[in-house]
Amino acid sequence: MISLPVGLRTASTLLVLVALASTGCGDKEAPPDDTQPETDTDTTAGVDPATVPLAGPCTMAGDYGGFVVDALADYSTVSGSVSDGVVPMTVLEEVAVEGDCRALRRNNPYCNPPCASDEACDFGGSCVPYPATQDLGTVSILGLGDAVEMTPVSPGYTYFDTSVGHPAYDAGQLVQLKTQGGPWGPVTLYGVGVQQIEPEQDTWLLYEGQDLTITWPPPEGQVRSHVFLRVTIDQHGATPISLTCTFDDDGEGVIPGAMTDLLVAAGVTGFPNGTLVRRTVDSVDLGDAGCMDFVVSSSRMPAVRVDGFTPCDADEDCPEGQECNEALEICE
Repeated sequence: MISLPVGLRTASTLLVLVALASTGCGDKEAPPDDTQPETDTDTTAGVDPATVPLAGPCTMAGDYGGFVVDALADYSTVSGSVSDGVVPMTVLEEVAVEGDCRALRRNNPYCNPPCASDEACDFGGSCVPYPATQDLGTVSILGLGDAVEMTPVSPGYTYFDTSVGHPAYDAGQLVQLKTQGGPWGPVTLYGVGVQQIEPEQDTWLLYEGQDLTITWPPPEGQVRSHVFLRVTIDQHGATPISLTCTFDDDGEGVIPGAMTDLLVAAGVTGFPNGTLVRRTVDSVDLGDAGCMDFVVSSSRMPAVRVDGFTPCDADEDCPEGQECNEALEICE
């Protein structure tokens, strides 16, 4: 399976775009009652959600995968998977940074002859084994409204539970994830329930050369969360450049106009999309250059439009004098 950034492991596959805004897989000390495996899975006693260490997201180069508890507008889901490596093409190139935002470009490695179906091409032009998803045994999550215990689904050793109540957690609640097996042994990670995020703009309208201020009601009380944003506007160019931002959860973030210009210059096709995610992220070093993370999040997907460009499915979607390029889903 392709490891996706943590911010992307949300509504569709819930492998929401997350490591793009990360700086590293941090070292964290587990609470004392987690130093030895226990038969009782409830090891949350004495762990304070206000102070429990949260190591943040994995780097893209080390992101083996992880788990997400996500509360969307109308339903909540739990899902995840962890591989034994990273697909090279998912490690994006940082091409620009301004303020709280980064522009990231996907590069496609080239191998001749082409790699076999169980291999991936790396940036050195060599074929390497394609990362395999791992059986982690039973994965349990404590602290949600409904107790969750998941076993892997074949093929692919993926985990999911779509039957949890909504929202899956209470704000400020400690959430604990425990795996029981797999090549790295038992793993424990933590999260904190976040308040549901509600963007104050239904549509993000991008103008070349202009900053765009994104606003949302800030959470009440102590804040453990941050806000992650992702925008793509070139769907039929396979999104060679995407924009990600990581904001303090204080109610406001700014997309610099220079970053909008860079996106537009890279191409505008299809229906742009955006995601705004309030989240906590914990992670652990797996000891072999890999990293696994755990996200507790509230995601929303406002509409995105680019000034001067009209996405379309048919000619009637276009302004007078333009026709729909149905292959690119853009009026021309």
